[in-house]
Amino acid sequence: MCRSYLFLSGMVYKSIISVILFIGLPLFSQQQQVMIKQMTWGPDYQVYLQMANDSTYKYHIDELFHANAEEVFNRKTEFVYYPVNFDLSYIDSLLNRASQQELTVTLRKELQIRKLTLWGSMKESIDGGWVHFINCLLYALENRQIEITAPLLKRPETNWKPNPVTETYKRTRKWRYYLPVEQKYAQKEYRIRKEKDQLGDLKSIPQGYIDLMLKTSEGKYKQLIKNREYSKLARIDLVKLILGSSYLGEAQIDYIKSRVMLAVANYNANRMPSVLIFDEYNAAVAMTLNDKGYCANKVVFSDEDKLTVEEIDQRTSIIRGIIALINEANRKSFQNRLNTFYKQ
Repeated sequence: MCRSYLFLSGMVYKSIISVILFIGLPLFSQQQQVMIKQMTWGPDYQVYLQMANDSTYKYHIDELFHANAEEVFNRKTEFVYYPVNFDLSYIDSLLNRASQQELTVTLRKELQIRKLTLWGSMKESIDGGWVHFINCLLYALENRQIEITAPLLKRPETNWKPNPVTETYKRTRKWRYYLPVEQKYAQKEYRIRKEKDQLGDLKSIPQGYIDLMLKTSEGKYKQLIKNREYSKLARIDLVKLILGSSYLGEAQIDYIKSRVMLAVANYNANRMPSVLIFDEYNAAVAMTLNDKGYCANKVVFSDEDKLTVEEIDQRTSIIRGIIALINEANRKSFQNRLNTFYKQ
């Protein structure tokens, strides 16, 4: 009875979100993304950005994501993932896709053509590739559109026990939610997965996010919530979400999907641009994610005053070439994933 209620709640919630998305499209399509006018690397280990509307941003390099260009040539993961903001053209394409879908299509029909996985449910809606999927989840978590302690993600209380007892039951029986919300359960689940070589999609998550989850105690995690440090919380919760994704049911998957699409519909085009550091080239790169992949909008070097114009052009070309290689490698990996998905 409880599971049926959760499933029906998911259907109703999904319908509401679809209508909200449909109604919100015209308003959102009027937003314009502010372009970068100038980007400089200061002597104080800060990167400064001046936008076309004269707004300015500054970043300390220790707080920025440090990209490793060697990932392209020595592939230790299936995908190269960078946490960057979306290009507005990508957001518009998603909302256009949503507006073209028939709102009268029944959930039953959709369930017949989708795989019961989180990614399988969302892949037709978010377009792009795997990195788009991960970035959409991270964005929804940062903006608190996805709460991993939401009522729909809570497991019903029961004394039921499978006979014989399964490995899944042993690993999740103490979880209060479908995800390992408590730090000790998330850390334990990760270590079991690593020991059994079952990390799977976690290999596509930056190791820094995983390390943050592993070193954060329950007390520190609650302090992050109290201090509203949503960026750090989102990174930890993303790991938890991927850890628990295989244990999600239909209602939970529909809830997460609807919340992601709601976050996309309310995407703030004026949020701080994403800047990554390429240490090998002493470079700071302002990047976005469009429907094709990563895009370098601006590149500056910490030692630019010591470089000739030719050297600057050469380094810039190398970095843009690396990003192009990343996009192509990610595209091929995603195509292989799709092929495996449809063969199941």
